Amino acid sequence: MAGGGGTRLWPLSTEARPKQFLPLLSPKSLLAETWERLAPAFSDFWVATSSRHAELVARELRQLPPGRILTEPARRNSGPAILAAALRFAAGGDPVTAAVPTDQTVRDPEAFRRALAAAGALADEASVVILAVPPTRPETDFGYVEVRDGKVLSFVEKPDAEKARALASSGRHLWNAGLFVFRPSRLIAEARRVAGELVEGVERYLTSGAMADYERLPDISIDFAVMEKASGVAAVPLDAGWSDVGTWRQVRDLRGAAPDGNLVIADGGRPVIAPGVRDSAIVAGPEGILVLPFDRETELKPAVERLRAAGDGGDREEAGSRNR
Repeated sequence: MAGGGGTRLWPLSTEARPKQFLPLLSPKSLLAETWERLAPAFSDFWVATSSRHAELVARELRQLPPGRILTEPARRNSGPAILAAALRFAAGGDPVTAAVPTDQTVRDPEAFRRALAAAGALADEASVVILAVPPTRPETDFGYVEVRDGKVLSFVEKPDAEKARALASSGRHLWNAGLFVFRPSRLIAEARRVAGELVEGVERYLTSGAMADYERLPDISIDFAVMEKASGVAAVPLDAGWSDVGTWRQVRDLRGAAPDGNLVIADGGRPVIAPGVRDSAIVAGPEGILVLPFDRETELKPAVERLRAAGDGGDREEAGSRNR
């Protein structure tokens, strides 16, 4: 899965080039790194992305066979994307399938592949298998799953700080990493039961190929659409140093913190001098310059959305100033 709107890691991540196409942690993009993690364990790859990013995918993954990019004519989140792929795969042999976001990372690729293999071994016993991450801290940016004896009992939406502390220490709740393994026919059968209209809408689009049919689909994640209502969902713990690379603080921690705690990334290698600034991201990119204390990161996404909505340059300058 290689979609995204490019807001959480602005100004490097943009609508034209979201974070999975950026070399944030190495000289290779997150997409290319994901391919390398998966290549030893899988023989068949497809990439789901928006039509506007298909060329970027082909450029980053030159080893991807022709015709293996599943393009979406409009952004409709992971629900329609995964169900469209599952319907195609169910009709084409029904292979055990892993839906893997390409904007994440793990420190231990071998442990990641072992968890995928363990999930694959359960694919004929569950409607879907989730790779769930043992929490290392209270986290309000992730959803959680309650797990007992390998079965998912419930999904918990992104909690507030107090609830996150309770979930992280419960011993029963794991982070929902958005990593799913399934036999397509089993996922589709459960999706028909809990989200029949969505499945029918995706089928209409696959039959017609019309952009209008895809645009009529709801903008909904697979979690909301199917997983939270599904029965027979299993879980496999993923203890591989997982990160969703979702904040500039996480990028700093993965790259290694400087003595002042700052993360500095400047296009073109231009020098950056910031006396007295600590624990902040200073990033220059194609859409602007960011100076962001890490304890204010929750304000970045709405600020970027306001900036883009502002339109012309004068409005953009005012929108940015309001959120410094």
